[in-house]
Amino acid sequence: MALQLGRSDFRRPELIISMLIIGDRSPSVWGVGKPDVTRPLPLYHNHGYRFSMASRPLRDSDVRQAAYRRLLTHAQACPDTLVIDELGLDHGSCRIDIAVINGHIRGVEIKAEADTLERLPRQVAAYGEVVDKALLIVDPKHLASAMSIVPDWWGIMIAERGTTQGVRFRRIRPERANKGIDPLVLARLLWRPEAQAILRGLDVSERDLRAPRATLYRMLVDRLPLRRLSQTVRQTLKARTSWRGRPPLL
Repeated sequence: MALQLGRSDFRRPELIISMLIIGDRSPSVWGVGKPDVTRPLPLYHNHGYRFSMASRPLRDSDVRQAAYRRLLTHAQACPDTLVIDELGLDHGSCRIDIAVINGHIRGVEIKAEADTLERLPRQVAAYGEVVDKALLIVDPKHLASAMSIVPDWWGIMIAERGTTQGVRFRRIRPERANKGIDPLVLARLLWRPEAQAILRGLDVSERDLRAPRATLYRMLVDRLPLRRLSQTVRQTLKARTSWRGRPPLL
């Protein structure tokens, strides 16, 4: 006969632990046939209790998945918007956790309960050279320290465990426009063939297009005002059909 739990049994952790160790010997748990008592019983779910989640702090992956489900649904459905994980900045010296590219480049940085803020100052500096807007999703325990690090144009949102063990988001302050974009660092989001194609459209000679990559970026900055450069970079990123180390975008 299968072991059953009532609501009152959840006040008896020794019973729950013994069930997890011993397992349920009923074939109804594993299917038809002889039960395998060496397999652990899956963590019991009843009345919204989730012991697997409650036993550990929230991680980046927990917050990221919840952000995709609850904060980025519209962006993912928009055909003119690219949402991509781990967008490299300045040739990979730093990465945006989640980049949202449409009429702006937005960067989302996640600092979950299991994370530290050790890299945040460097990430803030890198984001500030490229993104139009930025959002920090942070665990409550990091909030006070994080607010002393991020500039006031960053939006801040808390991610914490909800009453049913899901992730709950709460906005602390909205995003504002970044006025400190570095055109040269922005141009470095482009791959060499992309920079060459743009410059070719600006009537740069084929001889000059064989220049080192750093020179190509400088040519772009010298020929395009920031607003047009930003638009060109965004359009180029959205037009990519493949990303290095990732499967093609379908």
